Amino acid sequence: MSEEIQTARSYKGTVVDDNAVVSINLKWLGQLLVLVSMLVYGYYRVESRLGTLENNLANADKRIGGLLDKHIVEERFEREELAEKVKFYEKEINLNPMSWGKRRKK
Repeated sequence: MSEEIQTARSYKGTVVDDNAVVSINLKWLGQLLVLVSMLVYGYYRVESRLGTLENNLANADKRIGGLLDKHIVEERFEREELAEKVKFYEKEINLNPMSWGKRRKK
């Protein structure tokens, strides 16, 4: 067995087979760890942003629903007022020229 120089940049693993040796470069291992950690952090950030967006969307839907209900009630009230005004004007102002000669019944 020949003496190989051990460097600080690589680690020689165990012999898997008589002809195969697993060797890991420490620089590559560090880069792989950094890459995996960046991917995990990016995934976490995307998930947290999606969660906050979903919460904000649910809150906006609730607020829009409340405002819509409020406007529906206001519109119904305004339509009732307009219907009363139309009834009043139809009763007071007679625009039918055929009935102008008739007496008003009160």
